[in-house]
Amino acid sequence: MSTRFAPLKKQPAYMQVFERLEAEILSGRWPEDQALPTEMDLCRQFHVQRSTIREGIRLLEQSGLVQRGVGKRLFPRRPHADETAASTRRSLERHGVSFIDIWETIATMLPQTARLAALKMRDLNRREPNKQEPHLQRLAQITAAIEASRNSQEITNLAGDYLEAVWQATDNRVMAVLLQSLNMLIQSSLAYVIDELPQPKRRILNAQRNMNDAFAAGDAEQAAVWMSRHIDDLKRGYEVAGVDLAREVASFNNPEDAN
Repeated sequence: MSTRFAPLKKQPAYMQVFERLEAEILSGRWPEDQALPTEMDLCRQFHVQRSTIREGIRLLEQSGLVQRGVGKRLFPRRPHADETAASTRRSLERHGVSFIDIWETIATMLPQTARLAALKMRDLNRREPNKQEPHLQRLAQITAAIEASRNSQEITNLAGDYLEAVWQATDNRVMAVLLQSLNMLIQSSLAYVIDELPQPKRRILNAQRNMNDAFAAGDAEQAAVWMSRHIDDLKRGYEVAGVDLAREVASFNNPEDAN
C-alpha cells in the first residue's frame, strides 16, 4: 500500500517576511542601535502590502527580537539570559526529559563550571584584584543566608542562587543559559527533596563552604571536586526522597500531567 501525502501549503507572505527579518537579526548584521527600515521601506523591498509587513513585525515582537525605540521605530533586541533559559526549559519539558537526564547533564557540566569559575576568578584577581571580590562576596552572602534560614523553600531558592553565582563567575553566556534552564526545571523538586532529606542544610553548607574556600584560593581542582560531591548528594537526595529518576520532570512540575 503506497503512502499518500497531503499537498504542501504555500507559506504565507507574512511568515516569509518574519523569517527573513529574523535571520538578519540573529546573524548579528543588524546592530542593536540601528533601527529597522520603516514599514513603507519594507513594503517596497519585499513587494508586499503593509498589512503583510505589520503581521511579520508582530511575530518579531512576540519572539522578543525587536523593541520600540525613539519615534516608535523598531530596533533589534537581544533577549535576556533568563528569557532564553525559560524558552529552553519549556522546550526540554516538551521533549520529555527525565530527572536522570538532567542529573547526568549537571553532573558533567557543573564540576567543570566550578573549575572554570575558579580559574576565571584567579586570573581576574591577578589582573584586577578589586574585580574578583564581588564574586566571592556574593557566594559568601548566599552561604550565610542559607545558614540563617529555617525555611526549606527559601533554602532551595538560595541553593539555586548559589549555582547561578558560580556560573556567572565564568562569564560564559552559553553555560549561563543552559544551566539556568536546568535549574528552572528542577527547582520545584528540590524543595521536596530538602523536606525529605536528613540534615539537608548541613550538607549544602558543607559543600558551599569548601567551594568558597577553593574559589578564594583559586584552587580549580578542589572547586570541581566539591561541586561534584554536591551534585552526587543531590542524586542521593532524590533516591532517599523516593523520586523515580526515570520520571519526566514535566510530570513533577505539573502534577496533573503525571497520569
